[in-house]
Amino acid sequence: MEFLVTLIVAAVLIRLIKFYYAPSKKEAQLVITGVPGYTPASLKEASWMWIPPGRGFTFRGYEIPDGMLYVGDRMRDFTGSNEACLVDPALPVAAKGTPFERTGIVFPRYDRLTPEQRGGFLSWLGEGRRGAVDHAWLLLFLYGVERRLFVDGPRANIPMREQDRLAAEIRELMETYGEIRSFRGQCKNLLAASWASHGVFAEIPDYVDFTDRFCSGAFNVIFSLYVAGGRPIPAEVALQWIRLHPEHVKGTMMRRFPSEFERLFINGYSQRFGEGIFIHNNRTSLSFVYRGANPSFGNGVKLTVPSLPEPFLLDTPLKQIRTLACDCADAIRNDNSKGHDLDAVHGEDRDLLESLDDDHRELMARLASKTLWPRGEFLSACEELSVLPDPSIELINSWAFITGGLPLIEDGDPLFVDMELLREIFVGDNPGKESGMRTGGMKE
Repeated sequence: MEFLVTLIVAAVLIRLIKFYYAPSKKEAQLVITGVPGYTPASLKEASWMWIPPGRGFTFRGYEIPDGMLYVGDRMRDFTGSNEACLVDPALPVAAKGTPFERTGIVFPRYDRLTPEQRGGFLSWLGEGRRGAVDHAWLLLFLYGVERRLFVDGPRANIPMREQDRLAAEIRELMETYGEIRSFRGQCKNLLAASWASHGVFAEIPDYVDFTDRFCSGAFNVIFSLYVAGGRPIPAEVALQWIRLHPEHVKGTMMRRFPSEFERLFINGYSQRFGEGIFIHNNRTSLSFVYRGANPSFGNGVKLTVPSLPEPFLLDTPLKQIRTLACDCADAIRNDNSKGHDLDAVHGEDRDLLESLDDDHRELMARLASKTLWPRGEFLSACEELSVLPDPSIELINSWAFITGGLPLIEDGDPLFVDMELLREIFVGDNPGKESGMRTGGMKE
């Protein structure tokens, strides 16, 4: 009996020793190179790890030379779900060389890709992130960089050199794949927010583009710099703010006649405010919401710039800018030499939406319900209707330009939908005319 008990105890001890010293399933699939002693052994204790720039890894036969990824099986986001960008070594991946599948996914997540799609993503990473690409792969990589900079960054002391390396990679990706409008805007947004959160404002780098509506949140830094320096807000800065927020100007005149609007605004600003609107300095730190591409961010991540004051504690300065902008738009509207003649469109007894298929008609009807669309809501609508976001915006804007002389949608986060343009197209100058659109669907 004692001998039997001894055998059982010995067997249990052997199993425990094997379990403790054997590589985990995650570790067995992952070999990290580049720095001696840097191994995935920590995955036994932690559920995820960040592989920084310059550190390569081999993953199920795929050699990834330059890190910049999260690896693991559990990393919660702000919604309580697993982080979309997390590369899980336990998930199956097609063998290297297998033809990859296009995804066509609006909200890509690594854990929801097929093995072939994961293989395509890893192949693209292995090629140095410069080969043929699926839009989903760009987003998955961007998700991880956003998480590293704007979630982990404020929590941990990430070296500035690493932050600069991540920003440089995003700039290169933007140059390589910048023909994708939304990706280009999302990259610009990340670069602007990264620059703003660094707190070094000697000059604005040439890669920071505050003419893009994706960067409207970080643009508040420009206002704050003038406040911190005790200087008035120049007309050009006020004009750019209103361009980034077209929802504050009623009608289409600002967008139809941008040069005339600029002339009237600059002159009117000088007449009303002299050198500019002066905003008093204060002790409240500047903060803005970063609305990135990563769906894990929910309604956005609040970023704080302790070295700069909050310029918009009072609404008065922005109200003055909005009032002037509306006055300029009214002046253009009242000028008989201006205007946009839609009589040819309104006079035709035909379906103005005949060039759009049923899905894009439905998308148009949904967009017609409000002026500002959080990008996540717009993407959800596209996913529900099984249409791709960027091509849909391009198609609808082409339709709007033909029928109304202007694009309907200005991309960004939120998207701007020109409701006044829709009114002009479908109703014209006759407020009693019945619209050909209704919220939630198309008129039969």
